[in-house]
Amino acid sequence: MDKMLWGMACVAGLLSACGKPDMGHFKPGVADACRAMPAFISKTGMGTQVAIDTQQQGYMGLRLLQPQSGKSWQHPSWDDAGHVGAFARDSGGNIYVAPTPEVSLAENPPALQNRLYRIEAQTGEMALWLELPAVAPPSPSNPFGVMGLFYDCDTNSLYASSLAGSEPKQANGRIYRVDVATKKVMSQLENTDAIGVGVFNGAEHKRLYFGSARSSDVYSVALDAAGDFTADARHEFALATLPDGNSTSVRKFSFGQERGGQYVMQVKELEFGFRLLAENNPHRRMYRFAYQPEQDSWQFVGAFPESAE
Repeated sequence: MDKMLWGMACVAGLLSACGKPDMGHFKPGVADACRAMPAFISKTGMGTQVAIDTQQQGYMGLRLLQPQSGKSWQHPSWDDAGHVGAFARDSGGNIYVAPTPEVSLAENPPALQNRLYRIEAQTGEMALWLELPAVAPPSPSNPFGVMGLFYDCDTNSLYASSLAGSEPKQANGRIYRVDVATKKVMSQLENTDAIGVGVFNGAEHKRLYFGSARSSDVYSVALDAAGDFTADARHEFALATLPDGNSTSVRKFSFGQERGGQYVMQVKELEFGFRLLAENNPHRRMYRFAYQPEQDSWQFVGAFPESAE
């Protein structure tokens, strides 16, 4: 296990890694199934079959999109954070958004990238929700802050990964657990440069999965009853070692259940090198895994073009 994982134990009293924490009794399966669609969508005239779009081709921020008709809708506040990347919905339909620089820093000043914005479910208004504490702020040499978001229904937690303050040879990033009800950071992994994050309730306990920003490796860490990080961390797999795999990073995790009851995990890749994201691989793929409860592990099923989702 590399030092990225072990640098997180018992830091400043934020972790439940010291001793034997209560791991809780969570029902195995998908941890974000309670996510709700925002109420304001019904007032837009877009109907119910809409997607939240952050491709930002010809616009900035995010928008609602009807995939079949191409019709779109954007609240006036949705470009206030500049270009955006990750987003997540909670059980009330609120949407959490992370600013992410794309082509230039003009619309995304580095000092403003370690923030979380929230779109209110009732009004559709987007506003600054939380400024996350970092070892050092983003800079022109590393303009990235928050990269990944995931909401956990069981603990009402928002998990956010950040690269703020990291250097070429030093991982200073963090993964935060934010209690949504109080807007407080309750737990964090130190010295961890991660992009995508995701939570799944395994046969043994709840785990957070994260993709390294510096390699194609995916790690996981067990979460306790409150959703805080423990010292139970492990390496899961690397995209580069899979059949026809790439040396890319994992930018997003999603979990689901098939008709036969089989749980599956899908991960999306990102060509990342601490440079602006305009260099993204246009032919990126999605990797699919099936959960093996006896081993509490994931078995690779295959890789597909991301457009096949």
